[in-house]
Amino acid sequence: MTLQTFDEIIKMLESRVNLETCSDFSFQGMERRLEELRQLLKYLGAPETRYRTVHIAGTKGKGSTCVLLESILVENHCRVGRFSSPHLYSVRERIAINGIPCSEEEFVELMVSIYNRINARNPKLLEELTYFELITLLAFEYFAKKQVDVAIFEVGMGGRLDATNVCRPDVTVITSISFDHMAQLGPTLTDIATEKAGIIKPGIPLVSAVRHPEAQQVIRNIARERCAPEFFLGEAFNIHRNNSYESIQKNFCFRTIPKKFPLDCDLTDLSLNLLGLHQVRNASLAIAAALLLRAKTSRIALDESKIRNAFRKAHLPIRVEVICSSNTLPVLIVDGAHNRSSIMALIKTVQKAFPNKRLVAIFGVSLGKDVEGMLIDLMNYFKRIVLTQYSSNPRSFPPQGLKTIASALPNASAEMKEEVFGSAEENTAFLLQDKSVTLNPNTERAYKPRHNISHTATASKQTNLQIEVIENCQEALKKIWAESTSEEVICVTGSMFLAAELRQFFFETIGTANR
Repeated sequence: MTLQTFDEIIKMLESRVNLETCSDFSFQGMERRLEELRQLLKYLGAPETRYRTVHIAGTKGKGSTCVLLESILVENHCRVGRFSSPHLYSVRERIAINGIPCSEEEFVELMVSIYNRINARNPKLLEELTYFELITLLAFEYFAKKQVDVAIFEVGMGGRLDATNVCRPDVTVITSISFDHMAQLGPTLTDIATEKAGIIKPGIPLVSAVRHPEAQQVIRNIARERCAPEFFLGEAFNIHRNNSYESIQKNFCFRTIPKKFPLDCDLTDLSLNLLGLHQVRNASLAIAAALLLRAKTSRIALDESKIRNAFRKAHLPIRVEVICSSNTLPVLIVDGAHNRSSIMALIKTVQKAFPNKRLVAIFGVSLGKDVEGMLIDLMNYFKRIVLTQYSSNPRSFPPQGLKTIASALPNASAEMKEEVFGSAEENTAFLLQDKSVTLNPNTERAYKPRHNISHTATASKQTNLQIEVIENCQEALKKIWAESTSEEVICVTGSMFLAAELRQFFFETIGTANR
């Protein structure tokens, strides 16, 4: 195949296996592939060794933590590469430097170079490389070519067998553990935590906010086996918030615990541009990772005022993103929540930000997700739910199937587990309201509460709850927008693909008409 243009490269990539668009796949054989990728990187000149690297895994919070860390480092005069997935509108978004995506010209130049060099060495392997693997190789090359100081790599799925796991990290981060991608990662939190903890490297410090005892113990065991220093939120560093925990305001303090963290740090009056109290936890991970990088190199000098500026500037699309809010129009929020804990984070954030408003959901989800669990939570809090599907990816769950599931759901008891950080005294002053809703997948269909429940809530179908199907998601948004008032909040959620599609559609059509 001859590659010369951006369109030809996109066509080549789309012809490859793409796990993001496969409804049923396994990681079988990926361990062999990782070794092959390491050999390819060596052949390409070991680009992954030419900069400092932070590797970030976790069920939720990866993207936010990446952006917050990037913002801290950029504000402190570092040149920062960020590799993330999936993209919203162009594959070039996945590979950015200081927040600016790779240009089409450089994307073409590097991909053609990588393609031809691998073809000369191992044509058979070249044909086997997946969409994600080729993009990952391009990211390593691009960051080396552009001489970044730090590269931040977000895991695509899992960790242990993810293509990004061939990087050479200076710091690893595991944000959270909850149920997602269970067909690939395993049915229990122990299985999922084991896969995520696969990014831990011998002697390389680990930062984590994982609080679930089962998952946390798995991570600790693997870190200790590999002699990796471990720094957990609540043990090595703390976050505090002095105002009422019922407030949507996100002013908080961060401090390291003496003798538990390599550097002393006490930051007060921090605030975030990102909506959602759960983002405070992601911000703490970003600060801790930046401090550990600072401990390794004098090239990174962290200034307290610059960290404050970084948090005020940081922006991440489709993470509880308010794209319309006025006194005369409905509020429109797009959010890529695609598992149960993320749905609950969205619900709590919206309730606090927009109290007493009627909640309307436009919900579409990918095959293989916890459809029942997400629907239970939506039905407990939303007055109207429109079931739909995105058009950008074949993994979309048929909306009529969603309605069948919703109609069959019983009243159910769901675990809502409080997460608290630090000492008892600190927790009295600061209680981060980030309840993670999790069900054991082995008993999920029975919807029975698990043991060790610290708070329970009954999920039940509300009186006068409206559930309807509109197959075309763009038609769904047009209809709901036309029928909603300023007393309503419309949440597009269930999938990053759905959120991205309707975000663009709103800006190009509905939003333009309302200017």
